[in-house]
Amino acid sequence: MIGERELRVLSDLDSPKYLRELAADLDYREDTVSETLGILEKVGLVRKKRTAQGTIAEPSDARCIEIFQSLTGANPHIDLPDLLTKSMLNVLYYLSSENPWTATELAERTGHARATIYRNLRTLTNRAMVLKDRSQYRLSEKFEDLHRFAYELRHHLHRVKIKRHVGNGALVWESHKEFLLRTESEVDHSAYHRTGLDAFAEYELQFFTTSEHYYFYSEERNSLTPADLVCHLLLIENDSRHRKYALLLIVEAGLSQERVEEAANYYGTEDIVLPLLRFLSTEGEGNSDETPRWKEFKELASEYEVEL
Repeated sequence: MIGERELRVLSDLDSPKYLRELAADLDYREDTVSETLGILEKVGLVRKKRTAQGTIAEPSDARCIEIFQSLTGANPHIDLPDLLTKSMLNVLYYLSSENPWTATELAERTGHARATIYRNLRTLTNRAMVLKDRSQYRLSEKFEDLHRFAYELRHHLHRVKIKRHVGNGALVWESHKEFLLRTESEVDHSAYHRTGLDAFAEYELQFFTTSEHYYFYSEERNSLTPADLVCHLLLIENDSRHRKYALLLIVEAGLSQERVEEAANYYGTEDIVLPLLRFLSTEGEGNSDETPRWKEFKELASEYEVEL
């Protein structure tokens, strides 16, 4: 992950500079700057070139770099490299001027202790970067670029990771630490868990699938739950066919409404999932434009030997 030292180099690298210039500007040893540039180059945030006069570095054209340079230029009085710690970046990944969050919600989403969340929120509110309304926090519109930077930096790092591990692939969904990937390649890596319709075979639900593969990247999980698979499928394709397949897995795996709702809240699929759960709990009486007819679903369940 990008830390304070990397951010200090990026804040000073507003134009191509020699390594020795960066070292002088930042009061760092040249070997420290060289090591830091190596880290930044590895993740595609800087480009280095050797010349007769020495190593010269320049910022890449990554979107997050553009936002960061804009932030540092507009806020010279703020020590952004000191402010943007790992935990702060994770908070800012979610905290924006549009959607308010409670400290508890941020703790649950980021995985940080509430004490860490409160410390970061206090830092932001003391600087008038975050506004508090009762128990909810919202980023000031003036500092919306803090959210954009945190989001774009993580998005960029996910893309770099995909290129390194997989080659080519498209992000379907992402959080600050996990992502759902579509690729034409088979992936053999412990952090990539097969998902999509292919993974439904684990529950004896065999469907026709395309040549595309879907994987969920997570360094913390050992496996995916059926509720995860339901939400992943609806993120991949929210059409009538895939909604029916999601319903079949909910029934076949004996998933509780609470467990599915919890997963849907994490993946942001509540609007899709809640009508499906009402449909099941009322045996079709709570049907809508987003659900099949109960008779049609019963026939599909019978075809796949799923007992309703």
